[in-house]
Amino acid sequence: MSISYNLIFELTGMSHLVAGTPVAFRDQLRNDGDSLTGQLDNVLTAAMLVYLFELGFQGTAFFTAQEEAGRSWRYLLEWFRRFGGSTNQLVVVDTSPFPDTTAARAQTLVLRHQDANAKFSESMTSQLAATCDLLGVSYQYKDEYIINQNQQLSQQGLAPKSLGSTEMGRIIAASGGLVDGTTLQIPTTGYHTMNESASLFACEAFLAVLCRLGGVNMPSRL
Repeated sequence: MSISYNLIFELTGMSHLVAGTPVAFRDQLRNDGDSLTGQLDNVLTAAMLVYLFELGFQGTAFFTAQEEAGRSWRYLLEWFRRFGGSTNQLVVVDTSPFPDTTAARAQTLVLRHQDANAKFSESMTSQLAATCDLLGVSYQYKDEYIINQNQQLSQQGLAPKSLGSTEMGRIIAASGGLVDGTTLQIPTTGYHTMNESASLFACEAFLAVLCRLGGVNMPSRL
């Protein structure tokens, strides 16, 4: 048996709006000198990409709808089928949730070999790792992190965690080889809340890696 519910929110100060008027929520970003806090996903990485173009990036960035519903890959795949070439490679940027600050700051950035849907491009993942090494940026593979956790859970007789479902894995699995790529993520805590937090050091490292990949100069001061 399934039960459906209708949620009704009553907000004051909006009686002047007519039915059908779009209403959005605006959060306030907080910078305490060590970290950024707010509703970071997906605003933080989107801001990074926009800034990359301001610095002179000449490549292509995709901003897709319904990413949180797991459907954005459909729009990407349609674009590549219509306009893509014989080789279509993506670097999907995002935040990556960790349970606490200690776990989030055990590495500066997060890479992946795979998710629950598909294996990622070995060459592109290696290129990201090599770029991080060149810049002195520490990183961890999220799939390895989860696999290690699952070994501990198995020893305790507990159910394993999923490797997770990413936009990159979905489009690789659905494209039949047309699209390939990997992910680059900023580790955060408080995922999908107004208190999601990322270290400033990780944000600067993320931008430095993007600049290196995009062939643009990283500004000396942000």
